[in-house]
Amino acid sequence: MTVTAEALMGLFVAYGYWIVFSAILLDNAGLPIPGELLLLAVGIAARSGHLDLAVGLTVAASAALVGDSIGYWIGRLGGARLGRAPRFTPGLASVVFGRFVVGARVLLAPLAGASRMPFARFLVVDAAGCLVWSSAFIVIGYASGVSLEAVQQGLRVMGVAVQSTLVAVLATWAIIRVVAVRRRRVEA
Repeated sequence: MTVTAEALMGLFVAYGYWIVFSAILLDNAGLPIPGELLLLAVGIAARSGHLDLAVGLTVAASAALVGDSIGYWIGRLGGARLGRAPRFTPGLASVVFGRFVVGARVLLAPLAGASRMPFARFLVVDAAGCLVWSSAFIVIGYASGVSLEAVQQGLRVMGVAVQSTLVAVLATWAIIRVVAVRRRRVEA
């Protein structure tokens, strides 16, 4: 499903901050909603006078924090049922800066919960990450002065590039693993 720029602006005008909160919360909860595009659109809408910049930032960062907190508790409660700790344990820096990696944002909160990171520590670090992430994209949208259509096209190109790079890295890793396993079998 492609979100058009006109449809996005129409939602902002009709529903304002409710659409921002709901969409960013659902994006952080794992649904395939273009969170970065929404944040850029908040900045563009604020520049054109449809939304207030500070309120938009507060709403977006709060929604991201609520969505991540839900993910944390899903990981915390669900991880106990799995009976084993996850292989990757996110640190404080990965919780903050992982928000900027496509796909990682959705996985880090549940992993932090499953690995038993104290909730208070997660909340403080994640709040900083949510604020930085929201601010960066909203300010870029506000300051850019470009149309939402141009931003949407740029994000599409960037998304394809990031996904292609991710596939190449994972394929390389898989090939290296297969070769290592075969070498061990031959040596044994």
